[in-house]
Amino acid sequence: MRKMSILKVVLLLLYFSFSLKGFSQHTDLVDETQTQILADTTKNYFIPDATHKNMKWTKTKNKWFSLNLGFAPILDYNANIQNNDSERQVGEQESRFDIRSARIMFRGDINFKRAWKYLISVEYKGLDKPPESNDIGFTDIKLVIPISDNSEIVLGKIKETFVYEMVGDAANLPHFERLLNPFFNSRNNGVIYRHFFYNNRLTASGGIFKKWPDSDKSFANTNTTMTARITALPIWNNEGKQFIHSAVGIRYVDAKNDIIRLKNKNESNITTNYVDTGDMNASHQFNLSMEQLWSLQNFSILMEYVHNWTSTTEFGLQQFNGYYVTASYVASGEQRPYDQKAAYARRIKPTGKYGAWELFTRVGRNNLETKHIHGGINNRYNLGLNWWATQYWKAGLIYGVSNLEKDETIGVTNNVQFRIQWIY
Repeated sequence: MRKMSILKVVLLLLYFSFSLKGFSQHTDLVDETQTQILADTTKNYFIPDATHKNMKWTKTKNKWFSLNLGFAPILDYNANIQNNDSERQVGEQESRFDIRSARIMFRGDINFKRAWKYLISVEYKGLDKPPESNDIGFTDIKLVIPISDNSEIVLGKIKETFVYEMVGDAANLPHFERLLNPFFNSRNNGVIYRHFFYNNRLTASGGIFKKWPDSDKSFANTNTTMTARITALPIWNNEGKQFIHSAVGIRYVDAKNDIIRLKNKNESNITTNYVDTGDMNASHQFNLSMEQLWSLQNFSILMEYVHNWTSTTEFGLQQFNGYYVTASYVASGEQRPYDQKAAYARRIKPTGKYGAWELFTRVGRNNLETKHIHGGINNRYNLGLNWWATQYWKAGLIYGVSNLEKDETIGVTNNVQFRIQWIY
């Protein structure tokens, strides 16, 4: 293996070879047969960017394996303006910069007869990390083992097969932050089986996960999570220029130490929890999710709903839910190309010199309030603009309003969030 130069403080992504040379712009592994989602490095933009030639140092390969370096730095500025009721509910929310992500990724192929793929990502945890957390930690440790042309096994520290916001590249969604956080886990230790049907227009995946060896308990005594997701493309016209994605998912979780807690921030990485059930004495929870993505050329609507049933020991079965609807219009005419293996729409690839401009709006709600559990109801309204400046650079601006129903009052938070990222 060639000796690599020292890591530069720059932002860059992945190299894949299929029938052409291409770079990716994603924070997860991408099947190289999905050529429509790979970066087009022949484009020139007003904003200078990485090229195949000057990024040779990020990749190496030999007859046993390949290694590609990727980077995902994301920088945010968050400004929060609250009314008095909001400050009484959640405390005063500061306004400041945040290193949302500072991730280095190592990925490539292991050259068996059917090549295995791997991904290892290491990340700086940000300015808002809990005091007990390490500054640096592993985000992904992932191995993909093909079983046949239509099936594979994925294992390691990986994403669960549940919720559209989570399964793909969150950095490439129209909106900046996930809203359905109370109902999924970002990463978990486990194994997933995936199968692809009908020329990849139908996918089925299921996984089982354990909080081991991260827990101080034995493997048998750690809580278990089971997830499944089935997706379909009932409409697929004009080589994916018009499509409808539909999906349903389920998630079952054993209570860790007989405690379940659902919580979420205010669509910002630096706020305190706006909705929060607190610790509930419970045996397990069950979640059902439904997804719809309608894409018509450069206009799309993404909708998602999750319903949660938590079996508490004090109050019996308690029900919570969350949903959002995001509408996107790309003024310059591009659309998010759909990845049929991931069952997910990927990143906008601008075709013009001055990039692609995307206007979007989102309405969403997290409801963690019942007769017995007072976790609050947070209603969110967003209007935003993204500038996909190159194949890798993106800048965005969101104005959002939160109406938090909690403690018999409605607290209002107005927030402005600016983001700049270079996913390479």
